[in-house]
Amino acid sequence: PPPLSPSFLPPALSFSGEVPENRVNVVVANLTVIDRDQPHSPNWAAQYRIASGDPQGHFLIRTNPVNNDGMVTVVKPVDYEQNRAFMLTVIVSNKAPLASGIQSSLQSSAGVTISVQDVNEPPVFPSNPKSIRFEEGVPAGTTLTVFAAQDPDLFIHQTVRYVRNYRLLGTTGLISDRR
Repeated sequence: PPPLSPSFLPPALSFSGEVPENRVNVVVANLTVIDRDQPHSPNWAAQYRIASGDPQGHFLIRTNPVNNDGMVTVVKPVDYEQNRAFMLTVIVSNKAPLASGIQSSLQSSAGVTISVQDVNEPPVFPSNPKSIRFEEGVPAGTTLTVFAAQDPDLFIHQTVRYVRNYRLLGTTGLISDRR
């Protein structure tokens, strides 16, 4: 017979999902359980928690009130260059305590693998804004600084290009867009 507490049933002892990097508030996996209690009663409600595999707290599991599924949700952005996948151990249990004398497992566990998809990210300037100082009367052509952008995508080879999309009028100080 099905268990009194919510349980993951074979072959559903492992689940998987995927998420593009830097996305939040998206459901990446649905965890299905079975429970013999009357649907939508207080004793039917499942409660999920992540036991291991997410030390930085990127994920949260909410219970779907309609079908009691666990909805694995990204709550903190994940970065493909830092973690290509997460291997979570998830535990489900009854939200309400079991009546005394009930002989049933109080919880069930399953593995959840979340794959992170690489997304092309724009280059960034590590020091932005950048302040520079130089002595009055430096010779023409002297290098004052270098604005070096970095591409956070480590696994996609790309060329960073620098474009000056503005015009500066030296006599008035007027700055205008060239585009």
